[in-house]
Amino acid sequence: MVKFLLLALAFGLAHAQAKIAGKWMTVAIAADNVDKVELEGALRFYVRDITCDKECSKMGVTFYVNANGQCSKTKVTGYKQADGTYKTQFEGDNTFELVYLTPKYSVFKSMNVDRASRVTNLIFVIGKGEPLTEEEHRKFMEYVEKQNIPPENIRDVLATALNCDLWLNGPNTLRGFT
Repeated sequence: MVKFLLLALAFGLAHAQAKIAGKWMTVAIAADNVDKVELEGALRFYVRDITCDKECSKMGVTFYVNANGQCSKTKVTGYKQADGTYKTQFEGDNTFELVYLTPKYSVFKSMNVDRASRVTNLIFVIGKGEPLTEEEHRKFMEYVEKQNIPPENIRDVLATALNCDLWLNGPNTLRGFT
């Protein structure tokens, strides 16, 4: 019976990860080192697209970063580990995992170890272009606190995410999200 339950859990997680593929927008970010996710912070990602191979053993994440007033498009590939997390390189070593998925929102938990060995724990909410409701924001705050990140370190990035889209692609960029 235990083997069956473990198999069902593994299948459920794989199925959820396969559903993550598609167009997304970063809605909010929280980090214990909040300087990393401030405007033009090294880890303030503006996610736009996620891809997965058949078993989701490789997850591709396309995003923008804004540094020195310029946006740049970046793509990283996370490789699935035995524990179900993904590892990749960007501004140091990164481990991330999908912790919540609905058709409207996804939540990722991540840890970055930069070149100076500074560890930053992050939580990203990505969505389909809508801000969090009051109830969703409250739940996000509770989750952030459980992860030992102060709720005052939450940054709403949806409004600033539009800046990179407009800067790079013009005003018709967001048609796929509305």
